[in-house]
Amino acid sequence: MTKRTLGVVLVLGLTLALALSGSGASTRVHAEESQQRLISVTGEASMQVKPDMATISFGVETNAPTAAEAQQTNSRAMDAVIQALLGIGIAREDIQTSNFSLYPVYEWRGEKPEEKQVLVGYRCNNTVVAKIRDIARIGDAIDRAVAAGATNIGGISFGLQNPEPLKNELLAQAVTNARSKAETMAKAAGVVITGVYRISDGWATVDEAYGSAPLRSIEGMTTPIEGGTLSVRATVRIDFTF
Repeated sequence: MTKRTLGVVLVLGLTLALALSGSGASTRVHAEESQQRLISVTGEASMQVKPDMATISFGVETNAPTAAEAQQTNSRAMDAVIQALLGIGIAREDIQTSNFSLYPVYEWRGEKPEEKQVLVGYRCNNTVVAKIRDIARIGDAIDRAVAAGATNIGGISFGLQNPEPLKNELLAQAVTNARSKAETMAKAAGVVITGVYRISDGWATVDEAYGSAPLRSIEGMTTPIEGGTLSVRATVRIDFTF
């Protein structure tokens, strides 16, 4: 056998040995896991809370014979709406443009078969989304925006300004709930929980509430808006050993 052939044989032998060694380690890991006696449960927790923030869209639509006139009229009206929102304490950084469009408007004119599209003007739409951090001011914000020139109001959603502490609290409750379930199952089976083998990533979420508002309210009255409650939920998956 030549030196070159011997070298190839040694390399192949070493590679095979390493592969078998790795395979053996993997097999042992799976074997150890399969030998674990586990009770797998899903822990859950939920809570109903009152929202402390609302998000509302305020829109202005204008029509004019020319594009420039439609845009300029819209700009003046939207500026008045924004100033009205700022006037009740909404921070400028909590007001964001979500849509702007300017396009020609056509109508069909004449009798068939000579009927044709005729340019009749231009339409401009501008929409801003505002975060209202004082729930008590929602109705006032809508009234003032309409009085300032808003023609479309919608997309009202309610949420929490800082949901993380509540989410963490519910995740902890979900873990407690999971252990309670596991202990109940273990007791019924005549065994005892000895520890936690695995905790899968849990999740927590706030289900936003949505509402709508009429375009105009009775003069001298504030538009009634109810935030209701929000559902906050958390879930976690745990494998307990026994």
